[in-house]
Parts: sequence; C-alpha cells; structure tokens
Amino acid sequence: MPHQDIFYEPPKGEKSGLPHDPFKSFVIPRPIGWISTTSVDGIDNLGPFSQFNNVSFDPPTIMFVGHQSVYKRRSKDSVVNARETGEFVWNMATYDTREAVNMSALESWDDEFPVAGVTKAPSRVVKPPRVAESPVQFECKTHSVIRIQGDSLVGHSDIVIGRVVAIHVKGEYITGDGLFDVLKAAPLARLGYHQYTAITNVFDMKMPFMPDDNVSGNVLGGESGISDEELYRTKDHRSETERRAEEQKQRALVVRENTSASGN
Repeated sequence: MPHQDIFYEPPKGEKSGLPHDPFKSFVIPRPIGWISTTSVDGIDNLGPFSQFNNVSFDPPTIMFVGHQSVYKRRSKDSVVNARETGEFVWNMATYDTREAVNMSALESWDDEFPVAGVTKAPSRVVKPPRVAESPVQFECKTHSVIRIQGDSLVGHSDIVIGRVVAIHVKGEYITGDGLFDVLKAAPLARLGYHQYTAITNVFDMKMPFMPDDNVSGNVLGGESGISDEELYRTKDHRSETERRAEEQKQRALVVRENTSASGN
C-alpha cells in the first residue's frame, strides 16, 4: 500500500514522521568535496564534505560547507585550516577511491592521509598536498568563509569559498576529442542516509536559447568564451519592452503555422 503524501514545516518544529530524516535524501546527488588542508602548525588534514559545488567558472571558484563538529565542539579542521592559512585543495572523489574517502571522514587529531591510505602529491602553488590517486585536483586560495547559524550544534555551518589557482588533470582521463572522461573517472556522489552513488551514465541535452542569442550556448558548453568587449559591442540596445513584443509576435506566428499544419 503506498505511503500517504507528506507535508511538514520545519520552522514550526514539525517532522516528516518517517523513521529517518529524509531531507538530505532529496537534494541529490551531491558531488563530494574531498578537501586537503595544512594547519598553521604544519599538520596535514583530509576530509570529505557532501555540501560542495562550483560557484563560478570565470574565474573558477568553488565552495564547500563544513557543519560544526559534534566531536570537537567547533568548526571542522578543514574549515579552520582554510580560514587560518588561506589555502586548500579539492580532490575528485571517485568510485575507486570510495573506501579512502570514507576512511578520511574520521575526525582524528592527526593527519588523515595515512588513515585513508592515500598518497600525498605536492601542490605547485599552495602548501596543502594533493591526493595522488585522484584524477583531478584544484589548488585553491580561500576567498571567504561565511558562518550560517543553525538551530543546533551540528546545524551551524561554515561556507568556505575558494578561488581555483591551479588545476591538475591526469592525462589518462582525457578522451581523444579532448573531453574529460566522466565514465572512466566515475566520480562519487553523496545521497541521503548512508548511501552513495557513482556516475555510470551520461547523456547530452542542449538548453534552448533565444533566436538572437548566439553567445550563451557556447559559454555554458565550456567552449571558448567571447570577450566582454565583443559582448558589449554586439548588445541589442532595444528596450526590453520592444524585445518582449518581438518574442510574442514570433510565438504567435509559430502557433498559427502549427495550427495551419495540423488542419492540413
């Protein structure tokens, strides 16, 4: 028998009524921020964060979120190190490194690299080491750390934003046509509960764009971007009202053509 629909309002203290909190099972899949840092005392640190994503691609900027450590009663070591030293490294977590990723989640007081059984590779711009077994690594400079107050100790969150200053990609993961081989890398992603997944299927879809937009598709597709000078030079200076009226006219024309075609 199907479960009845659920509606609840967390700000009012309401719960789902399910045996496990389902919230993190809805925002999925989440790429993993496998973050390596070095403390001001020179101790290396490695840990996975399931709240991770890119912020911008020009310049390349990423972010990870560290929830308050219940064990240490303070911000996570990765957050503290990124804040105090201004540097961190993101390492791509993959299906092949899944056990190491999980082991590095241990909140020890020492270096987690040996705990995870992974190899340190020297970075070229920042001090924290990279995970040698990872196919892609971003060396980052900390841009800012934003504190979000929660309703409980674990609910307090630190959003760490970093500028990517150097990128490492292993050549074996580049296809013959110059694309990153996602299926070979099989990046790991977090689900809810104790569940994970890895990318095993890829398909293409191109976003729709306005007829007079000949720029956005290339930029979002990762192709060579057009300069700001060219963007401003080719800007349509008509008012939004004029452009909206033209769009409505074109849509009406399409409707008439479709109606005429169906009538035949």
